[in-house]
Amino acid sequence: MRKALLYSLMLMVPAAASAATPSEGVALKVRRGFFTDVDVGAFFTVLGADGYSNAQPYLQLGAGYNVLENLSVSANFGMGASAANCFATRADSSDPCTAVVNNKKKEVSDNFTVTFLNVTGAYLIKVAERLYVAPKVSVGYTLLGPAPTYSGNQEITSAVNAGAGVGVEYATSMDHFSVGADVMSRFILGPNILSFAIYPRIKYTF
Repeated sequence: MRKALLYSLMLMVPAAASAATPSEGVALKVRRGFFTDVDVGAFFTVLGADGYSNAQPYLQLGAGYNVLENLSVSANFGMGASAANCFATRADSSDPCTAVVNNKKKEVSDNFTVTFLNVTGAYLIKVAERLYVAPKVSVGYTLLGPAPTYSGNQEITSAVNAGAGVGVEYATSMDHFSVGADVMSRFILGPNILSFAIYPRIKYTF
């Protein structure tokens, strides 16, 4: 009797162990919650007197939270530069960039730094295992230095911006880490500067 009971227990242990472990392994669960990201890419502006600026480096840092499984909100700090694109007046390519201030022409810079302080919302659309496409909208404040143009007799050194873009995101096999790439455009109201930033993205979800 004891031998029969012992044999039964020995047979049940392997069966219970195999039932506890899925045959295909543990199902993937992409992390959601608080995250940070670091982005380094290229930046340029359009709509100026020169048509478009030379491409310059772009740096962006962000922190955000997934308020829903597929919806995230983040705060972003981004910095780029507009090089050789005049947002005042340039009659000829050889002429300086000038603005009219108190009925007098004043030379302004066609090279200036653009700093964004923005809030961005993204909606992640799953297109394959671990792979997402993310349309984005953004709104915030812009710092410009030196002033690229004037409004009346006042330099424009800051203005509101609004923008939209799209990104792709891939949840890597390294837990916590996702990688991707974004294209983001922002329109700076007042000086009417349209900017584009293109950058790879590294995201860490806690």
